Amino acid sequence: MRITWYGTASLLLAEKGTTLAFDPFSGIPLDESHAEKKPIPHARDYRRADAVFVTHGHFDHILEIPPLYRGTGIRVRATKTPAKTLLARGLPEKNLLPIRPGFEEEIGPFRVRAFQGRHCRFDRGIIRETALRKEVREHPFHMARLLLYGRSFPENGEILFYEAEAGGKRVAILGSLGLDPKTRYPRGADVLILPFQGRSDLEKEGLRIVRRLRPKAVLLDHFDSSFPPMTKRVKTAAFEKLVERECGVPCRALPKYRAITVKGSEDDG
Repeated sequence: MRITWYGTASLLLAEKGTTLAFDPFSGIPLDESHAEKKPIPHARDYRRADAVFVTHGHFDHILEIPPLYRGTGIRVRATKTPAKTLLARGLPEKNLLPIRPGFEEEIGPFRVRAFQGRHCRFDRGIIRETALRKEVREHPFHMARLLLYGRSFPENGEILFYEAEAGGKRVAILGSLGLDPKTRYPRGADVLILPFQGRSDLEKEGLRIVRRLRPKAVLLDHFDSSFPPMTKRVKTAAFEKLVERECGVPCRALPKYRAITVKGSEDDG
């Protein structure tokens, strides 16, 4: 199985000619005043997906889905709230497949299961730190635009945790740094893809999730600054060492645009 990260929580998983896209989004730079009208970088890569999966409805997970998949035969799996947003923003109903926690589907060599997830809670520390950034003062109108996007793209508590299995390997995918306390998640995935952004206590919260899910390896995403000044690039080295020391499993930040191969029992050699 090959995993390619395109920034934020945007991923492509590929196995034996089948490709799955998760939360395709390329980012909004500071100088972008009309984010929905800009050409979408790597659009060709996103459109080669056989299926699209949405973890939740925030703009940094679904903003670019309507222009990417309108006029294609590719269907987008999403819960009720993001599905409603996508329809309102021009994605045809034929391109939508409504799903909920408990959903399971086989697509080519992949088996995908959806579980109830939870969005990270923005604590006072991260809110204060963001408000005090110099870039926020220097770009107030852009920051206001991002806040408006935030209000226009609700998630309504509908967060999905996905497990994708293919080639004898299991990959657990979170769209945000949080887990539902009542859900029994599958443990021991070969790879956990962990978003590393959104809290002032990232290391504590991230370690709690790794301990609960007990993966064999951890790959970090969402640590980049894909829509500044609301986001900033987060340093990951200390957390990588912490996970390796406390949990005994390898942890690394995903490289952008470069496929990582997760070898399974069905791979040659």
